[in-house]
Amino acid sequence: TWGVSPWITGLVTSSIVALVILGGISRIGKVTSILAPAMALVYVAGALIILILNAPDVFPTLVLIVREAFNPTAGVAGTGIGAILVTMMWGVRRGLFSNEAGQGSAPIAHAAAKTDEPVSEGVVALLEPFIDTIVICTMTGLVLIMTGVATDRFPTEIAFSGGDVSYVVPNEGRGWASVDMPEEVLVVDGVQVIDGAEYPQLAWHEVAVDRLYEDEAMTVPFTGTVFPVASDARSADGRTLMTLWGLAPENGAPLTMLGFRRGLAPLGDWGHLIVLVCVMLFAISTAISWSYYGDRSANYLLGPKFVLPYKLAFIAAHFIGAVIPLAVAWSLGDVLLAIVIFPNLFALILLTPKVLEMTNDYFDRKPWMENYQKRQEWKRQGREL
Repeated sequence: TWGVSPWITGLVTSSIVALVILGGISRIGKVTSILAPAMALVYVAGALIILILNAPDVFPTLVLIVREAFNPTAGVAGTGIGAILVTMMWGVRRGLFSNEAGQGSAPIAHAAAKTDEPVSEGVVALLEPFIDTIVICTMTGLVLIMTGVATDRFPTEIAFSGGDVSYVVPNEGRGWASVDMPEEVLVVDGVQVIDGAEYPQLAWHEVAVDRLYEDEAMTVPFTGTVFPVASDARSADGRTLMTLWGLAPENGAPLTMLGFRRGLAPLGDWGHLIVLVCVMLFAISTAISWSYYGDRSANYLLGPKFVLPYKLAFIAAHFIGAVIPLAVAWSLGDVLLAIVIFPNLFALILLTPKVLEMTNDYFDRKPWMENYQKRQEWKRQGREL
C-alpha cells in the first residue's frame, strides 16, 4: 500500500512479536486482549456500514452464496458432487485459518485459563468459531460480492516467480481447470496462442489472463514466449522480462481491501485502510498467540530449556514468512496444519465419552446459578466480589 519493502515490514512486525513473546504469558494476554477486540470491532463496523448502504442486496447475495456453493457457475470447482467436495475442501482449509476449530491449537490457550469448571471454558470457546466464521467471514463474503470486486479484474503485475502464476485450460466451458506447467506459452500481440482446448494458458489466481502487456500502463502488448520453468518471458526482439502486466482477478486481503474501498467510497477514499490496519493487528495478534502454542508444545515435548530456542526460531520464521510469496506461505500452512490436525482429531474421538460425561454433569449441576446466588449474597453483605 505504501511501497514499503516486505523485508522491512517483516523486520518491524517480527521485532514487535519478539518484544511481546519474550516477555511471557502475562504480556501476551495483555497485548492480545487489546488487539483482538479492537481488530474485530473496527472491521465489523466497516463491514456493517457497507451492508447498510447496500441493504436491498443482502438477501439476494446470501441466496447467491448458497446456490454457488452447490452449483458454481464460474466452473472453477467442476460440476455435481465434485463441485460440492471442492467447495467443502476450501471451506475447511480457510475455516481452519479463520477459527482453528478442530486442530487443537486454541485449547492450549484455554488450558491456561483460571477456572474450576473446564466445561465453562469450553462454552466460551464455542463463541470463537461463531464470531470468526459465521459473523466476520459471512460479512466479508457479502461485502466482496455486493461491491462486485469478487468478479472484477484489476491491473496486475504478473510476476512469474511470485507463486500466484498457474496454468489452466477451459473447464467444460465453465471456468478453468489447473494443469501441469507447460514448457512454453506463445503470445502474439498480448493474446496467448491457443492450439486447441487442451493448450495451457498462463493464469493468475487460477483464472487465465486475457491479454498480457509489457508496461504498467498496459499500452504495449507483449509478443514473444513465456518460459514457465525459467520463470521469465522473452520478447520477439530478444529482451528478457521477469514480469508482465494484465487485467487479473485478486484474492485474499488485497481483494478485501478493494471491496471495503469501493463499498465505503460514498463516505470517502479510506475504506481500504480499515482492512490494512485490521490485517496488521490480526497478523501480530495471531503470531503472538501461536508463539504461545508452540512454546507450550516445546516445553511438553523437549523440556523448559528448549522454550527460548523455540521462541527465537519462531521469530525467525515470522520474518521468513513476510518475504516468501504468499502462495508458498499458504501451501506450507495447509500441509503443516494437516499434520497437526490428524492426531488431534484422533484424540478428540478418544476423549468424546469424557467430554460428554463432564458436559452433562456441568449442565445438571448448573454451577453458574450457584455462583450467581453467591454474588448476590455478597452484594447484600457489602463484600467484595
